[in-house]
Amino acid sequence: MNEVVIVAAEAVSALGDNRSQTWHKLLAGESGTAPVTGFDPAPYYCRIAAGIKKLDSRPQAAGRLEHLLQLLFKNLPPTLPASCRLIGSTLKGAIDLQEKKWQQAAADGKPALPEEISPPAATAKLVAEHFSLNQPGLLINAACASSTVALNRAAGRIAAGFDDCILVWAAEIISEFVFAGFASIKALTPDCCRPFDKHRNGLILGEAAAALLLMSKEKAQQEGLKPLAEISGWGIANDAVHLTAPARDGRGLLKACRRALNRARLKPEAIAAINAHGTATIHNDEMEIAAFNHLFDNSATPKKIPLHSVKGALGHTLGAAGALETTIAVNSLQEQCLPPTMGLRQPETASCNRIEPQRQDFSGNHLLLTNSGFGGINAALILSKS
Repeated sequence: MNEVVIVAAEAVSALGDNRSQTWHKLLAGESGTAPVTGFDPAPYYCRIAAGIKKLDSRPQAAGRLEHLLQLLFKNLPPTLPASCRLIGSTLKGAIDLQEKKWQQAAADGKPALPEEISPPAATAKLVAEHFSLNQPGLLINAACASSTVALNRAAGRIAAGFDDCILVWAAEIISEFVFAGFASIKALTPDCCRPFDKHRNGLILGEAAAALLLMSKEKAQQEGLKPLAEISGWGIANDAVHLTAPARDGRGLLKACRRALNRARLKPEAIAAINAHGTATIHNDEMEIAAFNHLFDNSATPKKIPLHSVKGALGHTLGAAGALETTIAVNSLQEQCLPPTMGLRQPETASCNRIEPQRQDFSGNHLLLTNSGFGGINAALILSKS
């Protein structure tokens, strides 16, 4: 099996135009939360999100998602190796353009035709065209674990020798359509996103785009590229207990984590830190705590493992969450620290892990990253020092 390494990682978020800006602002305890400006939030009980302000000043004819991807492209190599494939994630694609077409069709008194709708596949084509690639590649839609699943798939293909180079990309924008959907199920907070807090009451939505270039270690050496980190383990599992709620005991996440550990040939005590999904919804955080308590309930683990969530600062970026958080995890592993969990005031005492509202230093070679989504999907990655 080939070793899988990350040779490039970039992101655009509510806190920065690139990975470095996002990382340093996270460490400084800054938050991207602000009043919603892309549409009128007056009809909703929540009126905040972690949007990217630059997207509000884009050319009027340009779609929000396309402009976001252009910001991301500026940070990436202009060309990719000829053998490179694409695996991407965007749950709704250019949903802002779709909304305009629906509104225009309604005003004209006729339904919008299927060919007039801009599907997520159109975004994949746009990415391929930017890099002059003939095929848009694979598009993953697995709810909020989508880009973590995409990284799982990419790592598996490279490890097995099917590919030697894959660019995993992900992008999501905030739209009224999605905002209204989360508001309708009371998943949004009206005031502050508080991951793993006793008084958490919901998430905030966020915008982001991220990309990670994965290669076999041999390919990276041939290209003269120094790895940022290794993806040593990956796992996916589905608990399938409810349309939106996860299994309360965390069985699906636990299975995904164990599969990642088995793939990496590691025991739980080898994990030095955790980047958790941490949406600040009642059931998600409860489920994650249950899964981690079970995974690390071992006498061979003498101390609590530091854990954090970035969603209090960057919002929940849905299909882009895993890719965005993996770019942050690369920095965490390199600098041996976790950024503050913004919004946290009174951590859940039931957790066997160390959850803090401030920066947490750690020492170790392996970091566990997890994401979960509607439909019971759970995905895990283990990043290791290369």
